[in-house]
Amino acid sequence: MNPSQPSTAAPALNGADLLRRLDRLEPSSAHRRLMFQGGLGYTFDSFDGALMGYALSAVIALWSIDAGPAGWLLSSLYFGYLIGALGAGVLADRFGRRRLMMFALLIFSVFSLLMATATNPTQLFIWRALSGIGVGAESVLVAPYISEFLPARYRGRFVARTVGFLSFGYILAGVVAAVVVGPHAETGWRIAALITALPVVLLLWWRKSLPESPRYLISRGRLAEAEQVVRRFESAAPAPQSAHAGATRPQQAPQDDSGEPAAAGPQASSAPEPAKRPTVAQLAALFGPGLARRTLVLWLIWFTLTGVNYGFASWLPTLLVTAKGFTITKSFLYGLVTALAQVPGYYIAAALIDRLERKWVIALYATGATLSALLVALTGNEVLLLVGAACLAAFINGSAAAYYVYTSELYPTAIRTTGMGAASAVGRCGAILSPIAIGYFYSVVGFSKVFLGLVGLLAVAVAVVTVFGEKTAGHSLEHIESRTA
Repeated sequence: MNPSQPSTAAPALNGADLLRRLDRLEPSSAHRRLMFQGGLGYTFDSFDGALMGYALSAVIALWSIDAGPAGWLLSSLYFGYLIGALGAGVLADRFGRRRLMMFALLIFSVFSLLMATATNPTQLFIWRALSGIGVGAESVLVAPYISEFLPARYRGRFVARTVGFLSFGYILAGVVAAVVVGPHAETGWRIAALITALPVVLLLWWRKSLPESPRYLISRGRLAEAEQVVRRFESAAPAPQSAHAGATRPQQAPQDDSGEPAAAGPQASSAPEPAKRPTVAQLAALFGPGLARRTLVLWLIWFTLTGVNYGFASWLPTLLVTAKGFTITKSFLYGLVTALAQVPGYYIAAALIDRLERKWVIALYATGATLSALLVALTGNEVLLLVGAACLAAFINGSAAAYYVYTSELYPTAIRTTGMGAASAVGRCGAILSPIAIGYFYSVVGFSKVFLGLVGLLAVAVAVVTVFGEKTAGHSLEHIESRTA
């Protein structure tokens, strides 16, 4: 080629420009497909957790397991959750979101099938804990993965609606428990374990076409791959937006809903990230400049709300049988009603999430859960008990729609899933300790005082998020990151 001739080479790719193109898009079928596939993952996660909670309550009765050891068995899933959440969060920031999501589903399926073969509490504990590694990894990756595809003005409601798919798993679990476990508990709990694994195998096959997160690819300097993903979403966008996509579009900085330009942030650079940090350094970065307060606030939110949620969900069927004299089938029907109550809980939160600051939605829902737990603790009326339990389920689960969104926004791309994984792992510590503590305290202080203890924990969460929580609504992920500089 003659050096004097003008070059026809394509302009060099730029990470900041790719982010601008991504943030200009309107929601499309590609975004909705991501939401649906991620939401199905949450549905199967909650379906497994709730259905096996029902199944294990039957096992506890069938095998005559005492309250203390029963608490450990009910917490077995959450030991795996903790390992899976923390490990997947760190690994997904090093090796990519998509790869870890697929691996998580495979782990869950294998050990759920093995769980059906258990012949004693020790075996059941082991297989349940190992299957929990897959569940914990999956649950921690979906929200940050989806958030990295979405512009600021739509991110809250899309991620919250995705998290809302958790409610459908609880409902499905209530139906399956009443049909499969309740009438024939001796064999029904094993069939339940098989049922939890089979839909996940189908989801594993369906997800094989998922793209990698463009923000993750940009943060690693893999701009050509990121550009392919951005083009894929531009091609699916509504005509007015896709018509302006591409390199020739005006280079106008994206803006937050507040009208201020969104900072590009370190991950917008076209240069690759430095060498991958060791795991300890990756976790230490959560307490880096501008992040320590965020991390501590998030950890308290996750520990409290997740602990109360899983303690309540794990023990409610058993407490209704042992403390209130319900039959197993009747306790399952109460569980189904509380599961149905979660649907408005999640989707009202999704409607509020872009109208109010995330922290105010979390505080509002934690306050509602506090009042509901008081009603459960103090009432002796079956109808009021059902109302209180349903409201507690709606508020405590619906709050997840807000704090999943909130957590996925507060960390830079380079440590986003590490931050989400660490917060979720702390939440799993609450999920582990809560059923165990309820098991021991229930035998000493009784049903009412157990729920009064949950009230105190919720009140602390309300106070902390109100005073120390940061504002993120309407701001791009890059602008939120720039505030840590």
